Amino acid sequence: MTAPELYQEAFRRGLRLEPRGDKLAVIPGDRVPSEFADMLRAHKAELLDWLETKAVNLPPDQAPWLHIARQILAGEFDGADRSTVESLSIGLRSVVCPDCCRALQRLAIQAQRESKE
Repeated sequence: MTAPELYQEAFRRGLRLEPRGDKLAVIPGDRVPSEFADMLRAHKAELLDWLETKAVNLPPDQAPWLHIARQILAGEFDGADRSTVESLSIGLRSVVCPDCCRALQRLAIQAQRESKE
């Protein structure tokens, strides 16, 4: 199932899904069948990304940039070559959300450091 399908299924079951940092809250938690809870756990990252894109009104084609922005913020692209940094920067420029803006700033700082070396 996709994140929107899981969200709809939760709604159908009378549940509400909310992001809480890196956790997925299911309300009311005591009404979640174990097999559905397992499904939600298996798709937690996808659900959190989807809920965030929904909250900041990102178009579906920009949603994957949230994951990339989080990778950048976690340092997974530290030391990337200039071409990769530029490609990531180009992609992030059109995505208006806090994590993407912070990731773009981090890439700019990384590019400045590399140009001084």
